Amino acid sequence: MVHKDIYIIADLHLNANNSKIAEIFRNFLESISSPKNKLFILGDFFDYWIGDDHTDAFYHQITGYLKKASDSGLEILFMHGNRDFLISKKFEKQSGVKIIKDPYYLKVGSNKIVLAHGDLLCTDDKSYQFYRTLARNGILQFLFRRLPLFIRQRLAKTARSHSYEKNTQKPNIDVTEKGILKYKKDCNIVIHGHTHKMHIHKENGYTRYVLGDWFKKGNYIKIVDDSITLHENII
Repeated sequence: MVHKDIYIIADLHLNANNSKIAEIFRNFLESISSPKNKLFILGDFFDYWIGDDHTDAFYHQITGYLKKASDSGLEILFMHGNRDFLISKKFEKQSGVKIIKDPYYLKVGSNKIVLAHGDLLCTDDKSYQFYRTLARNGILQFLFRRLPLFIRQRLAKTARSHSYEKNTQKPNIDVTEKGILKYKKDCNIVIHGHTHKMHIHKENGYTRYVLGDWFKKGNYIKIVDDSITLHENII
């Protein structure tokens, strides 16, 4: 069995209004595009996603980057975040990525690892967890996708504004021990994004790696056998 070097990123929040992040991502992707590597994207890759019919030049640009990397042999696995959970099989086909469930478990070397976007781990945020349950409901998603595009765009804009106000009012919302233990199982490594609070936490019996966002600088985790390293300042 061929062992691949693993790269993990999250929370790029790609959108057409910030071409710099897209350029940094393209350069990063080109630097790791090889059959020897594997890339995990742990959600909030896009700033928002309101349906597969909402495609524009920026969308095609990003899917083009992914498809080129995938065609080069890079294995790309994509996990939904709270901003882009409506991404479906159509995106999977166009970009060459494979959509995976949250959480996702793997074993690398002697480490048992759980990957998550991170929102499931924020169990103290009761209002968000209620919203998440509704938003991931298949029937409600079916109905939402059938709304006119302009209405979905307005709803997405309102949701982003509400999220910004909430985060301003509750800046200390974070993952909880209860949330981590619920999904950690017997893993000794936990890796997630969502909170944008990049750090390595040495906990009782496990280590937790938190990825940051890409608003000011890119960052990623690299796993080679038993070595796990957090890198930042991608430009």
